[in-house]
Amino acid sequence: MADLELMTIQLRGKLRRFVQSNVIVEDKEALLSRRQGDCNRCGACCKILFRCPFLGTNADGSYTCRIYENRFSQCRLFPLHPQDLREVAECSYTFVEEPQPLLGTPLPASE
Repeated sequence: MADLELMTIQLRGKLRRFVQSNVIVEDKEALLSRRQGDCNRCGACCKILFRCPFLGTNADGSYTCRIYENRFSQCRLFPLHPQDLREVAECSYTFVEEPQPLLGTPLPASE
């Protein structure tokens, strides 16, 4: 992926996550329920477009957030969507795929 293309994806992602976590009232728990894994402290999400000024480095090379208890909502929610993982190379999170109906299988009737 070209650098400019990646930067464009990252900028759109940062804006989307900011709006989604601070402006749009939505059930984020439903989205997060599809996320699997634990943070591996790679720091990749804290270096999207620029390095976060609150990102610290431990002696063992792992990263830590210096304001973890008061971190921003978009940080708490990363990654919220599978597409967020396109912006980072090292993230250990994965997402459960949404089940797709089989072709020719009728969808359940809404009640």
